[in-house]
Amino acid sequence: MNLAVVLLLAATTTSAAEPPAAATSVAVEVFTVGLTGNATDTLWYRRDEGRLTDGANPDDRADELARHAATRVVLIHSTSWRWETDGRIVLTYIAWAADDALRDGARALPALAPPGPTDPLHPRPPDIPELAPLAHGLRHLAFLLTTDTTGDVAAALGPRATTALRAVAPTVAGELPSTPAGADP
Repeated sequence: MNLAVVLLLAATTTSAAEPPAAATSVAVEVFTVGLTGNATDTLWYRRDEGRLTDGANPDDRADELARHAATRVVLIHSTSWRWETDGRIVLTYIAWAADDALRDGARALPALAPPGPTDPLHPRPPDIPELAPLAHGLRHLAFLLTTDTTGDVAAALGPRATTALRAVAPTVAGELPSTPAGADP
């Protein structure tokens, strides 16, 4: 048997430890956030989700979902992804609506729960409450706002949204504890 045939057989053989990959469904989830009225102390949000079709750009799908939630969107940012127990991969985006631009169905955002602990070897928590990706996204956006040396994020959001977002504690994604679990402090 020549080397080319051996390489071809090796490349097409699947080991018992690696079953053939199944098709995975990918969804795009968009939390569109905004302000209504004159207040800056209450954020409103809508959550919309849609399937990502083969070959589609997830940013385009996020834009489509955000514009379904608001008449005018000023910022869209990819914040996270996660695997769901039903086998789906969910790409999460946060979109910011212009003032008073959220469509019907927006809900007042309750107080944000603090981020949960992160296990460095198992980064996905066993349970993910519906608003956890939104809280994560808002903290991420607040982080971008605090590190925005050009002022582009603040300019896109506008003064009222910037004021509201400055009340959110900024954090980076996937921050690990300073002492790993099981290690001596």
